[in-house]
Amino acid sequence: MDYNDPPFTFRAVQNFVAAVEAQSVTRAAHRLGTSPSSVSQQLTSLEAALGARLIERSARQFRLTRAGALFLDPAKALLDNIGAAKAKLVLADQAPPLNLRFASIEELDATVTAPWLLKLADRFPKAALSLTGGASHENHDALSSRAVDMTLAVDTVAKVDWVERHPILRDPFILVTAKGADLTNSPMIRYELELAIGRQIEAQLRRTGPVPARGFAFSTNQALFAMTAELGGWAITTALAYLGTPLARDLVDAKPLHIPRFSRRLELHSRAGALGDLPRIIAGDLRTCIADRIITDAAARLGFLGDDMKIIQES
Repeated sequence: MDYNDPPFTFRAVQNFVAAVEAQSVTRAAHRLGTSPSSVSQQLTSLEAALGARLIERSARQFRLTRAGALFLDPAKALLDNIGAAKAKLVLADQAPPLNLRFASIEELDATVTAPWLLKLADRFPKAALSLTGGASHENHDALSSRAVDMTLAVDTVAKVDWVERHPILRDPFILVTAKGADLTNSPMIRYELELAIGRQIEAQLRRTGPVPARGFAFSTNQALFAMTAELGGWAITTALAYLGTPLARDLVDAKPLHIPRFSRRLELHSRAGALGDLPRIIAGDLRTCIADRIITDAAARLGFLGDDMKIIQES
């Protein structure tokens, strides 16, 4: 290697990886909060520094060259290593302001998100914290594309080796019914099958059979509970979804489902090794907030659960 070669910047590598993962300069620019012309300029400077064309890009195609394919994995490793180095500085209180970007799930918005972020702000006073919401599979996609640093998701997604997983909560499934409903001929209201929770419930119904006819299906907890109440029907959901939706207790009754060990696990995900000990520490703060805001409420409102809903500590 000639150390007199033109240097390239961290930002140029970041733009290259973002463009490859988004398969588009425009989408990469949106994800990075910059302009397409800026991303193109960074790619051009990186290619000039390396002396090789990395991406064939035109109006009709976007693909890696052989040189680009060879450079991609080391480029990703470089980003992760720099992220881990920054995390060490943050934990030692030696870092400049750091942006920490999270993606969470709907169930925590009304109860846990605010106290959790305030706890993190107190722990990391120099950090700028931001949070977006989405379903587990959407959060996984955001983590994959580096649009966020950490996500909250269920354990049925992200079965890949580049994801570092920290268990948070065991969340049992429960039955909810319209208040005073006679379930003899009542319709079942479902989650959309594109959601991990929808697929998990559908798989369980097939195992126990017979499977109720499909009717209305929704992608949000509030819509599911509202239609259940409106139609005098029933639905399968989780304790966290019920407790995390303030209107639920006014719309539906929660009851035991009587299917042993039918639950899901909430986890904190990050890119493996990319943030050092930060995810482990942040997961610990999240467990504390959920214990204070959710587990206590579950004991009061869903006493039939016993210890089925519980915090999961690191092994």
